[in-house]
Amino acid sequence: MLTTESLSFEYDPANRFEFPDLFLDYGADLLILGESGIGKTTLLHLISGLLRPKSGKVFIDGTSLSTLSDKQLDTFRGANVGIVFQRPHFIHSLTLGENLAMIQFLGKKKSDPVRIKLVLDGLGLLTKINVHPHLLSQGEQQRAAIALAVVNQPKLILADEPTSALDDRNCIKVIELLKCQTKRNFASLVIITHDQRLITEFTETVTLLPMLEPTPNTDH
Repeated sequence: MLTTESLSFEYDPANRFEFPDLFLDYGADLLILGESGIGKTTLLHLISGLLRPKSGKVFIDGTSLSTLSDKQLDTFRGANVGIVFQRPHFIHSLTLGENLAMIQFLGKKKSDPVRIKLVLDGLGLLTKINVHPHLLSQGEQQRAAIALAVVNQPKLILADEPTSALDDRNCIKVIELLKCQTKRNFASLVIITHDQRLITEFTETVTLLPMLEPTPNTDH
């Protein structure tokens, strides 16, 4: 479902990252751990195609992202990848239901109000369908962000630090919601975080480590 090979990215010569190869099967979950500044969000953006790597490749469901034009990549991502961003991305002039309808439109999906209601009901948000996102509580906004990620029934769901601002009880609740929604949509799940509390919730874990600087050559 997801394979990465020799991925690297460079913002500038002093700010570069190299990432371990990843493999995730259909319907599987993966936890990627790393401290701040290690490149976690960069990796998520590379996997989703929001950034193009300096070197290496990303394959999703057999498609190499590097073979797609920017326009094709936008369409592919909208149809196949759901992203739970660290800060939810809502259009605040639209209601929650209208935000989900916009996600369907951007993903080139057929307008499906029944699907929208089904997703919101599964997340306990059906009564908020006509509410504007900024009027939702923090917990409701977090669940709404999951709704945005799963409404198009993507093959891959990526979550960036989904529990960083939550207490222990809500942390586990959000992970359970993510896993439940992923299974319900027959999708694969990648969570990228520094939150060590999640280790016990996943069997497959990858830890990002700092790049080793080359040892200076002291030979004369």
